Amino acid sequence: MCIIVIKPAGVKMPATATIENCWYNNNDGAGLMYASGGTVHIEKGFMTLKDFKAALKRLKKNIDVTNTPMVLHFRITTHGGTSPGNTHPFPVSEKLPLLQMTKTKTPLGVAHNGIIDITPSKKDISDTMEYIINQLAPLYQLKKDFYKHEAGKK
Repeated sequence: MCIIVIKPAGVKMPATATIENCWYNNNDGAGLMYASGGTVHIEKGFMTLKDFKAALKRLKKNIDVTNTPMVLHFRITTHGGTSPGNTHPFPVSEKLPLLQMTKTKTPLGVAHNGIIDITPSKKDISDTMEYIINQLAPLYQLKKDFYKHEAGKK
């Protein structure tokens, strides 16, 4: 199962040893997202630990990582193959090219842990991507804050 690290605002980044442990147990790619200025920034597609650590180092130079909420995702491939575009997080969008982008900004992002019991419509996309396209994106189009409501959480 994938590993998701949630780092709230006001909390230090996980120790290097923790990041390395996450990678060595889930090394099919990594990504991160953070909230800044009312936008979710996504950077993903890191296929080596060295590249992921370099991205974290660059990020520390550009933002206050301690006071910025962040999500880190370490993938184990289930559906769709191992590729930069299939790493998490994803923007909530019905457009596949946006889901596959390795750097983007979006109003709402998502990372998933586990397997969703659906069959992807294309062999090279993950179950999470299929779920976003067919479930989350339509909900988001109907109600931008659907995830804040009890029915949306279900």
